Amino acid sequence: MILNLIEKYKEEKRKYLDFLLSFGYDFFVWKPHWYLWYRVSELQPDEIIKAIELHREVLPQEYVFDIDAEDWNSCYELAQKLEERLNSWKIPFMRWSSGRFLHYHVFFDFNWLKEEQVRRGLSTKWYKTLIDVHFEALGKKEITNEDVGELTLEVHRAIPLLILKGFEQTEKAKIDLQKFRTTKVLIRFEGTRNEKTDAFKTFLPELPKEQPLIKASWLVKFPAQIQFWRPDPEVYHKLFVLAWEKFVKPDVLRGVRIFRSKNKNQIAWIEKILQTTFTDGRKRLIELVILPYLINFKKLPLEEAINITYEWALKNHETAPITRDRRRFTDTSLLKYIQYHAKRCDKTKLKPLSIKGVKKWFADCPEVLRNVLGQQAG
Repeated sequence: MILNLIEKYKEEKRKYLDFLLSFGYDFFVWKPHWYLWYRVSELQPDEIIKAIELHREVLPQEYVFDIDAEDWNSCYELAQKLEERLNSWKIPFMRWSSGRFLHYHVFFDFNWLKEEQVRRGLSTKWYKTLIDVHFEALGKKEITNEDVGELTLEVHRAIPLLILKGFEQTEKAKIDLQKFRTTKVLIRFEGTRNEKTDAFKTFLPELPKEQPLIKASWLVKFPAQIQFWRPDPEVYHKLFVLAWEKFVKPDVLRGVRIFRSKNKNQIAWIEKILQTTFTDGRKRLIELVILPYLINFKKLPLEEAINITYEWALKNHETAPITRDRRRFTDTSLLKYIQYHAKRCDKTKLKPLSIKGVKKWFADCPEVLRNVLGQQAG
């Protein structure tokens, strides 16, 4: 019986290794007492599967929030706060016991981001500007693909520092922020044993109130499915620029503002609406807030405003069907509805509601007032 369970453990570990290899990145691995890190391609797969104590490099497409603590209660409290923060950003995560405390793994979908940029016709001029300015400040005349790749990874790796801005930690429990300040980071390989506790790193479907110390390999769990973080490209671009400005920008540029803020052409609470889904008041938001904002405040081309609104509406439609006269919109009729009101909005030059107007027009939609306007709605 135990032999069968051990074989199942090895098979699950092999599947997880295949998942990591599917990113096409030749990552480093290391075992205690090894003098060197080895590329995964330098080893046979069975060497990794059979290794009980093993560390691996964090992938370029991955963040790992590593919680270390004095005791489990402190770890548990910090983990709850971290999960609240990640959920508020709509960031899917996988929770693992590190063999002692906790690791939160987040996988990023770069392919989806690139495809979405192309689909929406988003400009990448900002990225070229950042690359040119960065290396010009360093006095580097010839820029290689490797240079650009390393800079991109360094900036991308720093984004969690923005996500964790204002996040309260204690002396008893902390997230290792150093893992977001370097491009070469090792983490315990999933399914292997912590040398200090003899407990295995195992997937945790729920946050346990008791410290999980799994002492047998055949009791290790792996996730059945892995979700990816797919942020809105424009949101990611802003985070990328901010991470570069705050954590990566060359010292000679300190105090020099390269990317000017566009907040003067944004209304924060409406931007928040565009990042939130609702179960009520969606048609009013489209007609009185979103389309007037995109068309007559941000001055976006009509087709772009329609596409942004339609994408937002579809996400809401998936959460709870949007209806008219008690009949559910189809995807086609929803698009036609948005196109009609976009043309009407453009013709009448309708301005978006103010905070005061929202309180009046959405008095029967506490979800809008509570989740978007917060205290301003009181």
